[in-house]
Amino acid sequence: MTPSPTRIRDLFLHPRSSYSPAEAAEVVGMSVEEIWGANAVGELEADERGDIAWEELVSFAMDFWEQAEVEAALGAELADVLPELLRLDDLNVRIPRLEIAALERIAVRDGRSVDAVLARELRDLVSAEAHWLASEIRGFPEALAWPDHDFVAAASAAAESMTSSPSPRRARG
Repeated sequence: MTPSPTRIRDLFLHPRSSYSPAEAAEVVGMSVEEIWGANAVGELEADERGDIAWEELVSFAMDFWEQAEVEAALGAELADVLPELLRLDDLNVRIPRLEIAALERIAVRDGRSVDAVLARELRDLVSAEAHWLASEIRGFPEALAWPDHDFVAAASAAAESMTSSPSPRRARG
């Protein structure tokens, strides 16, 4: 599934509470049959009417879309929809060549970037250590719970209040 910037922007910047299977398929660039198949195997949860919640659809899409593509598509509006702790950043590490070779081969096999493969594995570590990390990192519980539609609504409201404010404010980076 190749994401288009238009689809990404539509899902993140114009969220709806729920999507029909046909709407979900259109937004993520899949067939309705693929959406139903994902639901059948538990990769995507639909409600009793078959509708898919925004949060569920975002989580599902992020399993297929490269985060770098999502961030590039959102551009300056990234801060409105993605918590700071979940945004990409650089990390320079030294690991054994065996692990580098393994990451590279797994990425090729899965059609993903090495970044995406490593991030997926680190997500498991972060989840396993969540209880402790929640007390160590400010904003961690909220970031771990994302996507939460309330975050998008709160960020949108904050951005709107900043643009309608009589005195300009500078965002901190």
